[in-house]
Amino acid sequence: MSEPGLPVEIGRIDKELGKLWESSDDTKTRASLINLVIYTEDPEALDSNTELISLIASQHAFRAILILANPQASTPAAKAWISAHCHLAGKGGRQICSEQITFQLDGESAAALPSIVFSHLDSDLPLCFWSQAEFREPLDEQLWSWVDRLIFDSADWKKPAEQFALTRKICALTDGGTVLCDLAWTRLHRWRFALANVFDHSAALACLPGIRKVRIECATGGRTKALLLLGWLSAQLGWKLDPSNTSFTAADGAQIGFEIVETACPWISLVELSGGDFCFKLRRAEDSGFFHASLHAPGCPDGAMTIGAGRDRLSDTLLAELSRGGRHPLYAKALDAIRPLFNA
Repeated sequence: MSEPGLPVEIGRIDKELGKLWESSDDTKTRASLINLVIYTEDPEALDSNTELISLIASQHAFRAILILANPQASTPAAKAWISAHCHLAGKGGRQICSEQITFQLDGESAAALPSIVFSHLDSDLPLCFWSQAEFREPLDEQLWSWVDRLIFDSADWKKPAEQFALTRKICALTDGGTVLCDLAWTRLHRWRFALANVFDHSAALACLPGIRKVRIECATGGRTKALLLLGWLSAQLGWKLDPSNTSFTAADGAQIGFEIVETACPWISLVELSGGDFCFKLRRAEDSGFFHASLHAPGCPDGAMTIGAGRDRLSDTLLAELSRGGRHPLYAKALDAIRPLFNA
């Protein structure tokens, strides 16, 4: 692990930041729109998180607080570093700079997380908290009740049912004021857009009530992402999960089966919707920037369609969340539609 900036005493962080800006030239301007806190318990993630902060700072100004915690360490210790990420803003050579404060909290020092965070926030700007570690009970009410946007990646969870239950408890601490931002859901945006785009065709749209089976192929260990996509489909089409948790029931009483198959692909590679005399497939090959769709249905000429899939870089996914000001109502509906399946 390399040094993530200039080492400073924790009690002198504000003074040292002031000196940092005093020593800079007139071409640099400090800017901040939000507070971004990234919490990790993986020492290997410190360098990659610092690089990620630098990347997104070029398009979104913030104060970043990066925390590496090791609660299991036998000896308590706390260290801090400061740094700045500056990027040219238009012509004239002026640079816009975002601050980064990095903490390493070992042993009992990790319990000071709430006071560490709140004492170094930038004024009253919104607080976006990205937890790269799984949530644990008991929940720290002081910490979570202050978070405006809670960012996480459910694709990394080993026990998603437990983790989703904890995120609901965190939301309850602010009476639903905390916005849940699941990066796994954000990555599904292109899949949802492509599916909706294909069924804009009137002949394809007519097939939706006839769907009787859904098949999704995903990476090994990628069941959570596939379930989120299945939840979106069922919520949008008005399907209700049966008590058996093995199928859905449509509004007209029809049964819709589903199958999630784990393969060697890197994420989701296929969504197949079929029923009666029609079959629709949406594929994305490994490292491909495109979706390939095919639809065989009465009144709809057989053929293929290519749809842009965008990029899967983490920086783009995180920027999409940081740039969004609203909530995720479809995410909540998708979760409610398939919540019991996470226990399977």
